[in-house]
Amino acid sequence: MTLYLLDCNHLSSAIRKVSAVRDRIQQARKDGCKFATCFPVLCELEAGIQQTGNPIEYRRRLSQLRKHCSVWQLDEKTALLYGTIYNELRRQGRVLSQVDMMLAALARQYSIAILTADKDFEALADVRTENWL
Repeated sequence: MTLYLLDCNHLSSAIRKVSAVRDRIQQARKDGCKFATCFPVLCELEAGIQQTGNPIEYRRRLSQLRKHCSVWQLDEKTALLYGTIYNELRRQGRVLSQVDMMLAALARQYSIAILTADKDFEALADVRTENWL
């Protein structure tokens, strides 16, 4: 079973009225894949939803998608990994957003790939990413 962690750019694409990402997620689920995200990503997404002309409709589609996507909590191990990632990036002179570092920490914690369009994760060689956009 393959498990993917959704970044905000993939999650936001998946809740559009027409979405190739959502279609691919649905097919991957039929093939046995599982999907997750975390509350910091949902916070980012909500900020974007509130800027749309129809936030109620976007939240409805998000609610439908969340039936098939776990929302993971951050814990002490995630915090430890976050600190490690922060300091690795600092030594490299690189910067990621706090939410992206949380995703990277979860990806390390559970040895899973992040679905993202962000190239910033390339600074972390052991964090696997896929871009379905």
